[in-house]
Amino acid sequence: MTLNIDKSKLTIMGVQFDSQKDFKGVWYALSTNMIEGWEPEKHDVEEMKQCNVKKDKEQLHG
Repeated sequence: MTLNIDKSKLTIMGVQFDSQKDFKGVWYALSTNMIEGWEPEKHDVEEMKQCNVKKDKEQLHG
């Protein structure tokens, strides 16, 4: 399986990212887990994106 990634638009499987940092973080997490045999779906990308956004907000305000 390969991920549908567009670096110029910051999208993974059609999920738009607002920052390069979040895009690369989710891309890395997905790819390393795919080595183990996991096949992510779009909802997995969306969930990982939300986790990163929440973590970033907590670090800013916490």
